[in-house]
Amino acid sequence: MPSREGSKFEVDIFASLGRELGSTTDAETAARIILDAADQLIGWDASYLILYDPTRGISPRPLLTIDTFNGKRVIQREAVPEKPTANMLAAIEMGGFLSFYEDHFEIDPSLSFGDHSKRTLSQMFVAVATRSRTIGVLSIQSYKKNAYENSQLELLKNLASHCAGALERIWAQEALSDQLERLKILHHAVNDINARHDVEHICKVVFETVRRVMPCNDFVMDGYNEKTNMIEPIFAVEHPGRRVFTESYFADHGLSGEIVRTKSSLLFNSVEAMDASGIQFELYGSHGDQPEDDPTCSIIAVPMILHGKTYGMVSAQSYQPNAYTNDDLYLLETLASHAAIAIENARLFDSIQYLANTDPLTETLNRRRFYELAERDFHVARLNKQPFAVIMLDVDDFKKFNDAFGHKVGDHVLVLVTDTCRSALRASDIFGRLGGEEFALALPKTQLSDAVEIANRLRNSIHEKNFNIDIEFANVPARLSVTVSVGVAASDATCKTLDMLMERADKAMYIAKNSGRDRVHVWRVEADG
Repeated sequence: MPSREGSKFEVDIFASLGRELGSTTDAETAARIILDAADQLIGWDASYLILYDPTRGISPRPLLTIDTFNGKRVIQREAVPEKPTANMLAAIEMGGFLSFYEDHFEIDPSLSFGDHSKRTLSQMFVAVATRSRTIGVLSIQSYKKNAYENSQLELLKNLASHCAGALERIWAQEALSDQLERLKILHHAVNDINARHDVEHICKVVFETVRRVMPCNDFVMDGYNEKTNMIEPIFAVEHPGRRVFTESYFADHGLSGEIVRTKSSLLFNSVEAMDASGIQFELYGSHGDQPEDDPTCSIIAVPMILHGKTYGMVSAQSYQPNAYTNDDLYLLETLASHAAIAIENARLFDSIQYLANTDPLTETLNRRRFYELAERDFHVARLNKQPFAVIMLDVDDFKKFNDAFGHKVGDHVLVLVTDTCRSALRASDIFGRLGGEEFALALPKTQLSDAVEIANRLRNSIHEKNFNIDIEFANVPARLSVTVSVGVAASDATCKTLDMLMERADKAMYIAKNSGRDRVHVWRVEADG
């Protein structure tokens, strides 16, 4: 295609180019202005403008690709190279070059900037660069042989030089706008993370935030136990959002192991980089146990650190290469630091709650917490007209253990009784120590007959145990015989409150004790009321 002659014409084109680029903040609009100028100055059948900075380690970003089909200009959206092409790299290295072909041939559509059934025969590629950095590559192409000359290449270089500053400004503005938006999301996430002392909630917020601000096919949050040197899975999600449950492993390998060992972040944007790292990755989910089955092409991983202590790792993985940038790394590090604080606060909160709700000797529910939970379930049972029963249990002749062998032996007996009862209970049962040697068990959705069966099972288990005392004291036999007296009561229409039901079970327990101990007594209104 012949170029337009005349310096005034070129000056006018460049002047117009400067004005139009100065008035836009949209990258694709800027690309259209630049390609239109190239068309007026030189002419083309196909053209593209791609943003690409080799120092940023991200995929090329096509701004505009235009082809000529049957005499009409058509924007081609599907031509998106995953990595810089050989022509792009050559243009960046050389500043620009001409390329000619003698005949048409087919080419991969993702790399084709023209009719997919043939190849343009004349091409010019030039780097778009400022003094400090490469911005991208500009190319114009013709289906005619030898359509361009060196003078036109220099003119295209001049055009690229004139538009580089404007493209850098627009790219920077876009990046700033994108970063501000991501920081807003991050700020909201931090508030959400700190709103609840719940590790599961914290993990879900971190995952959803990561998914919003960066590519994320798979996601992992692992904890680290410094005492055992074990990686302990906390939260993992596999594409397309399926929760995955993994096993603990020693921190001598795996991505988490590497992160907690070095206390440093990692960013891999290719399978080659992952292989070169030498990390023995711990695979999970449906990807199988072979590295070749894993579709991951990019990984970003950061440690969760608080006051110099490593709490674990947060990682996102993408199935696309060149998925992550240093900006992503900064965001994930910020998020991970807040997650570490929140998880530690959640653990402290859980620890305080545990101490507030737990009997320190037997590590079962204390009196206050037992009544709170039992009252809740009793109320639900009355509303829904469901059965509800309670069992009261008292260690027989407990004073003799303290008097004969000392309080440590007595404490040991209470712990062993608690462990025996706890091992025989259901997850929904509420078990607690009311004080001294007295214990209580609330049984939601349980008929009286079933409660009696449970009571007999507990009594038999303790009677047959013949507890082995492993505390060495003088005059303490190797085995102690321990029995319990048990009272059972079930809610009925006359039982309006939990206190009334507990009182009935307590009466039944004392009847069992006064009737010879080591037995179960069931409260009945006609006999005990």
